[in-house]
Amino acid sequence: MKHRVFGLIVALGLTCTLKAQTPEIKLLLDEIAYNADIMSNANLDRHRVRANEDMVIAMDSLLAMNGSYEVSLDSIPWLSIVHGADFRLVTWQLKVSPEEFKYGGFIQWSDRIVRLKDTRPFLNGSSFSTYTPASWYGCIYYQIIPFEQDGKDYYVLLGFNGENSSLNTKVADVLDLNGQDIRLGVPVFTGKDEARTRLMVTYGDISNTRMTYDAKLGAIVHDHVETLPGIGPNGEDLPVSDGSMEAWVLKKGSWEYQEEVYDVKLTEPPMTDERKNRVEDKDILGRPKKE
Repeated sequence: MKHRVFGLIVALGLTCTLKAQTPEIKLLLDEIAYNADIMSNANLDRHRVRANEDMVIAMDSLLAMNGSYEVSLDSIPWLSIVHGADFRLVTWQLKVSPEEFKYGGFIQWSDRIVRLKDTRPFLNGSSFSTYTPASWYGCIYYQIIPFEQDGKDYYVLLGFNGENSSLNTKVADVLDLNGQDIRLGVPVFTGKDEARTRLMVTYGDISNTRMTYDAKLGAIVHDHVETLPGIGPNGEDLPVSDGSMEAWVLKKGSWEYQEEVYDVKLTEPPMTDERKNRVEDKDILGRPKKE
């Protein structure tokens, strides 16, 4: 029955451009917020998974409406929205179980949408591979950095992936919209062995590891991590920040590796304190939870 209601809403929405929040839009926004809340906060795994499925249906219905690009999603605290020149990326996190996190998302323009499908685990080579929206290294994006190479526009997407209860990964992916097909991952990170299509920094959940863009340096900066023995909850070895910073500086369309940087002034981006299994007063993006 719910699928039929959403189908009717889409049919109604496609008949006109939506310049205001119609009752249909408000209904869908409420449905998205309701299910996103359950998806993020329910105790039972199956309830979170079911809420995610219902939220995707509602999100797809909303974004398929003519004019929905102008509808703000910023009031829904469990979604992350970053904006490009003429598009936006909407991403979110689903805790399938304490040992599995999956991600969902859409890229939306004023006249079309593309769904991002998290198809991990990838066996190896993610730092050197190119993926598609249907085969996406899932994460929740918190920052977008436009740049040019050879007269073409690209976007670095900074994101967070919760690997499991012990590990997290910060990701700097590259969005390429220049061809007929959308690509994720371009070999623009140079100067450290083979050119990489994306940056990946995996670290223990006990460590606060940062990745952000420093506009003054014109660089992506992140903590350097070292594996320390026996520091995990069960005595396992874990990679943690050693307090030093590495950088990838934009030069002529490529991001060149710089082993160490000093005097970096970091404003804490979202997702820098990902204590996934603790009850806190902040949501997944680091914002205060609404009552």
